[in-house]
Amino acid sequence: MSFSSEVKEELSRQTDSARHCRIAFLTALFHMAPVLTEDTIGIRTDIGNAANAFAAVLKKVVSAPVREERRPRGKSCEVTITVSGKDEVRSLLEAMKFGTTPNSPMQSETEIRATLPSRLILQKTCCRKAYLRGVFLMTGSVSDPSKSYHLEIVFQREEDARMVVSLMESLGFGAKVSTRKGRFVVYLKESEQISDVLGAMGATGSLMKLENKRILRDIAGKINRQVNFESANLRKTGVTSKRQTEDIEFIEKTIGLSSLSASLRQAAQLRISMPDASLQELSDASEPHVGKSGINHRLKRLEIMADELRRGNRENM
Repeated sequence: MSFSSEVKEELSRQTDSARHCRIAFLTALFHMAPVLTEDTIGIRTDIGNAANAFAAVLKKVVSAPVREERRPRGKSCEVTITVSGKDEVRSLLEAMKFGTTPNSPMQSETEIRATLPSRLILQKTCCRKAYLRGVFLMTGSVSDPSKSYHLEIVFQREEDARMVVSLMESLGFGAKVSTRKGRFVVYLKESEQISDVLGAMGATGSLMKLENKRILRDIAGKINRQVNFESANLRKTGVTSKRQTEDIEFIEKTIGLSSLSASLRQAAQLRISMPDASLQELSDASEPHVGKSGINHRLKRLEIMADELRRGNRENM
């Protein structure tokens, strides 16, 4: 099971204790996949977790029996969750603010999808979190945090996407909107905000998994950076050591190491005997002892001397 599927499985088991939060959750799913006639109300979707969650919450809100119908559709299964009865239909529509008066005309399924949910449904912070959980169950996804950080919710209408961005901003999340294949994608890419969103929706178990994977990924990244840094230093040290060795061998062939001062001869002999050693290792091996900076200074003087010899200029040595 993917990490995204685990998150949805956990969210589908969440149930709010307050009726207004339950109504906000039902409104999110009903708005995106409504089934509505004069005596039937519910949703139709092939998202199993969303259907299961809708049914569980609906049973806590209505007194009428909740019906469930499943119909195979290709590799997926279309699920219809409904309750019947004109009174139940009218009561639920009024609760979700899609029909606020007994005599108002009933909206069609198309009109439900094209109408933004009432702000009255989203007045409380807890209700906004419940609504967000509903839309995420329907069209949301989150990447495996061991690979990347990306959470998104996809909408067919830009108005719905902008509304959810505003809702998320009210909860402290800086979501953005992009388009993909004619759809509108609300997304987050920062690991900390994704963790906070999972927590706000109630996926605390998934939040802990994300944090654990994020910590492991960060540790692995630091180790890789350290290894790369050390490898680069080793490569740099190897190139420098090879050049220094070549310079000293050139000096030996042209004027001989015996012509050098005692301090330069010591540095030259150390490098020849320890071609792969670092400056610190050369310093530790020097006798009498010479500091790291002293070794470096003497090797640079040998490099200058070799360059002068190659140019045939012995007067400046």
